[in-house]
Amino acid sequence: MAGTSQITPVDDIAQDDHKLEEKATQLSGVDLVIDPETIGTDFEMVDSSVRAILVKKHSAGGAVRVFGNPIRNVVTGPNEGAGFVIVIVGPGETCRLFGSPSIRYFRRCSS
Repeated sequence: MAGTSQITPVDDIAQDDHKLEEKATQLSGVDLVIDPETIGTDFEMVDSSVRAILVKKHSAGGAVRVFGNPIRNVVTGPNEGAGFVIVIVGPGETCRLFGSPSIRYFRRCSS
């Protein structure tokens, strides 16, 4: 993986889609574009086209868990404090949502 961390705080650029796409691309090593914000559903499996996820930590209670090496887990909820993180989903890894986290998916560019 291109980045050194698989969970990266991005509070300073959370409102700038272009900078978020640049950061996710840098971290994942592939060109990515960001989807609109969505609310996850409990036990939802994330589509394999998703290579990174922007997680809003101060949202409804839930979690984003990436099953890889190591397993990454980002907890969300009204008591989690403010902040946004990008979680990388590497090749061969799977991701599941728990509860109702507020998220935005990054997918590979189609061009």
